[in-house]
Amino acid sequence: MLKQIIVPTDGSDNSLAAADYAVSIAKTNDGSVHGLFVKDIKILAGPLIHDIGTSIGGMVPYGTFNQTVREMLDSKADAALNQVEGKCIQAGVPFTREIQEGIVNHEIVKSSANYDLIVMGKKGVHAEWLDVFLGSNVEFVVRKTHKPVLITPAGFKPFRNMLIAYDGSLFADKALAIGAEMAQLMELNMTLLCVDDTREKALQILSKAKTFLDGLNLTPNIVPIEGKDHAKGIQDACKDNCDLLVMGAYGHSKLQEMILGSTTTRVMRHTDCPLLLYR
Repeated sequence: MLKQIIVPTDGSDNSLAAADYAVSIAKTNDGSVHGLFVKDIKILAGPLIHDIGTSIGGMVPYGTFNQTVREMLDSKADAALNQVEGKCIQAGVPFTREIQEGIVNHEIVKSSANYDLIVMGKKGVHAEWLDVFLGSNVEFVVRKTHKPVLITPAGFKPFRNMLIAYDGSLFADKALAIGAEMAQLMELNMTLLCVDDTREKALQILSKAKTFLDGLNLTPNIVPIEGKDHAKGIQDACKDNCDLLVMGAYGHSKLQEMILGSTTTRVMRHTDCPLLLYR
């Protein structure tokens, strides 16, 4: 059950949209939201440059500058968490808060250990650098946690139509189970998709997932797609009335990812709808 939801926030519009999704899911499940702000240790270490600069003269001493930066981050943390709390109060969802200091992605993974779902905005305060540093925090968290991670776009849109991309792997089975749970609770329309070399092989893989869903009295729309480019097949399917894409994360070996590229990473880069990943 997705009852305890953690939302890392940096105060950006994208992280506030993530909070909207978290609140919506928590309200449906009678759950709670935990807001997390991480004071980036790299920002706190940055003022060392200013400390060196004092030997030249005319710059603020390191101690004073460092304290100013800390106060700025404290203020930013309170403001960001207050915004998430306000959304929770308005929706009648219980809220708790946490402020940590360290490497952002590491702290998110550590803090999320006791929660059922992580909800993160696809882009943060440095969104303009996304193409260069693809979701450094998002991708790290997805690779390092075994919790489901919901990656959200810039604007909130209620879930109605779910697409589950299924390849028969262990991680795909985990994603299928959590997708089925959400579909039941939120009464979502469900499409089950498999992209493989042949249509017959895709149907064979989908039969396993369909058997599982039949046991839950769920009747998805079955879509087998023939093709070698799995990421493109999934992306194309998302363009057709999809409010939530669910899939297992990094299901292939590291060697396959190195040679062929990661389907997960490509989908994260080029899909605009909310994406729920599980590994």
